[in-house]
Amino acid sequence: MGRISWERRVLTHLEGVYCVELLHTREGLKIAAASEIHGGWCKVVDFATCREEVVWTGPGGCMNISQLNEAGDLIGIQNFYKGFQSEKAQLVRACRKDGAWETEVLQVLPYLHRSGVVHTPEGPYVVASTLCTHRESAEDWSHPGKIQAARVPGTGEEISFRVLEDHVTKNHGFWQGRMDGEEVTLVGGSEGLFRVRPPKDGADWRVDKILDREISDCAAADLDGDGEDELVTFEGFHGDLAAVNKRVDGQWQIIYTLPMHFSHAIWAGELLGRNMFAVGYRKEDGRLYMVDHTPAGYEAILLEEGVAPSNVRGFVHRGKSYIAAAARDAGEVVLYELQENP
Repeated sequence: MGRISWERRVLTHLEGVYCVELLHTREGLKIAAASEIHGGWCKVVDFATCREEVVWTGPGGCMNISQLNEAGDLIGIQNFYKGFQSEKAQLVRACRKDGAWETEVLQVLPYLHRSGVVHTPEGPYVVASTLCTHRESAEDWSHPGKIQAARVPGTGEEISFRVLEDHVTKNHGFWQGRMDGEEVTLVGGSEGLFRVRPPKDGADWRVDKILDREISDCAAADLDGDGEDELVTFEGFHGDLAAVNKRVDGQWQIIYTLPMHFSHAIWAGELLGRNMFAVGYRKEDGRLYMVDHTPAGYEAILLEEGVAPSNVRGFVHRGKSYIAAAARDAGEVVLYELQENP
């Protein structure tokens, strides 16, 4: 037995499951999962009781979901499908009312691929990234995507987006969390990795480029415990390397890499009392790893082959550490409960 072991179980079954997200609600921890296939469902699982609620039963094409408020209402994406069938992608809001879920379309945004909620003194905003603006074929990248933001509208109001950054080709990576002590959204594309900071202290939205090379997906955390955040990146569009980037003399440098095959799932944060990251790929043997920083350097721990994760989330709940993975091809949300061995 290694120094870290785990138990695996299937939290829920969902055909074509693509995204998984944690919901910290007034009722406790819940896990939302949604499918990317045509007619795909979205549902929420209560972590304590395993009770499931169906949020929607179509149209599917859900690339990601995020929590809107403490009630556990959702902002999500629908109608984004494989290839170039995503011109009718839309941003939706799902709210639970009188024990049932209701979903409304906030706006159709062609090729909308990622979105997330940002809380500001003026209320919640949505940051939305479009993979592109038009496609003649699956290989057509001649119409770059955009990073946009809009205040979440009240009931009966219309949403109004403004462009924060134009011309982001293969606008794919999207991560939200704390970096360098502030809440940020990181967006990756062919032109680099962009940091989006919301309005604060009278300042408007701010966007700056922090890496100047093609980044597919990303996450940030202080992995080595020195008080400064590192960046975990997928190099190239669904590329063949996961990399840890560290600031050395003020410049980002790659200090560790792990081979990938169609890199896809990424997360970084606290597990087992320290920060780690999890990465996975969907082709070849479809591996999912967790990576720990030790005195000897970074150590990749293989959680499973064949899971081919599309998305992954780590979390700590009631003193126990878990990793949840969307195993798209198997139609399962897989849960790994981690344990540190003496």
